[in-house]
Amino acid sequence: MSSHITGLDHIILAVRDLDAATATFQRLGFTLSTRGEHAEWGTANRCLMFGDDYIELLSAVAEGEPAARLRAFTHAREGLMGLVFGSADAAADAERLGLEPPGSLSRTVATTEGAAVARFVAGVLPPETTPGIASFLCQHLTPELLRQPGWTDHANTVTGIASVTALMADPVAEMAAWDRLIGPAAATATDDTVTIHTGHGLVFLCRPEDLDQLHPEAEDEPSPPPPALVAMTLAVANADTAAAVLRANGVAYSRDPDGNLRIAASECCGVFIEMVG
Repeated sequence: MSSHITGLDHIILAVRDLDAATATFQRLGFTLSTRGEHAEWGTANRCLMFGDDYIELLSAVAEGEPAARLRAFTHAREGLMGLVFGSADAAADAERLGLEPPGSLSRTVATTEGAAVARFVAGVLPPETTPGIASFLCQHLTPELLRQPGWTDHANTVTGIASVTALMADPVAEMAAWDRLIGPAAATATDDTVTIHTGHGLVFLCRPEDLDQLHPEAEDEPSPPPPALVAMTLAVANADTAAAVLRANGVAYSRDPDGNLRIAASECCGVFIEMVG
């Protein structure tokens, strides 16, 4: 059976306090969606929406197995918790991978015409699917509700997710699992670093000692032990505008000779961020 996975749909950033995290990302120059709640999972979110993907700030607010996993994660730290892969047919992908059928998920969305319910077919992928990284399948049934007017307009000019980086003890050993999920030859190795071409967005797997090759300055702060998602690279339309927003809001950052911006994890709820023009 062929894969129906379309690529990296969004990434989950686990936070303890959704309001505090919202304020943090507003300082970074992002517009956020209105608050939504997943009644089935006991979680609430606000999202940083881009044209083809998004970042989900997710917090536990009630009871449920996903909420329990989220609380366990944030008990140790805030940061990137998981990757969500879009699928044109989540049930077919689950069957292809030998998994139980995905379930229904919904969340409220505030629109100009009042509250609406966004609906999804979603499922948690088992640990062996993407070893060391929590991952999910998601098929959007009401995609038109997710990007309300103004939600994709960010003062920092970020337009989307270019890549995410995970620390792994042995990245090359994980390649076969990723090829099974995404498709043949999705994972390629350069020395001990693996690049996964998801169809939309890249996932890098690297050893802790190689992190500075991908993200100079990221190693200046303590990183969690592998396996762990630790960094993301975001595309910006205008890096100078992004820098001006960060300066105005008192956010510490650095720039490399190419003008790319780097923001420490301590400024961003536990994730190292690069903004690349």
